[in-house]
Amino acid sequence: MNFPLAAGKYRKPARVLGSLLCFTGLAIWFFHLYVWYQYDGTRPTQPVAAIGRVFPQNSHGHVVYLTKEENAKLTRLTILAFGLMGSGFVVGGLFVEGFHLRKPPAPWEKRQW
Repeated sequence: MNFPLAAGKYRKPARVLGSLLCFTGLAIWFFHLYVWYQYDGTRPTQPVAAIGRVFPQNSHGHVVYLTKEENAKLTRLTILAFGLMGSGFVVGGLFVEGFHLRKPPAPWEKRQW
């Protein structure tokens, strides 16, 4: 399905905006990974209820415990990264390339040569 927006005058600015959104989301995702592994290396491996470290973070079997604020920060970074990347793909699909629904060819339409 092709939208009329994809062939319009907003094609170049939309391509720039979509790329910017995707690259920003990717950069935030890399920052999320940095924070994740920073927490993995510096937080205690046993829960400490007195200071609120009761939220487990499991990194391939290595469990550390985070506070509510640290856990919320990681969640917000994840939502922001995927939201920006998804928005970039939608902008690209609507204004730049159009969404194409691919239908598999019928057996008699397949070309063997």
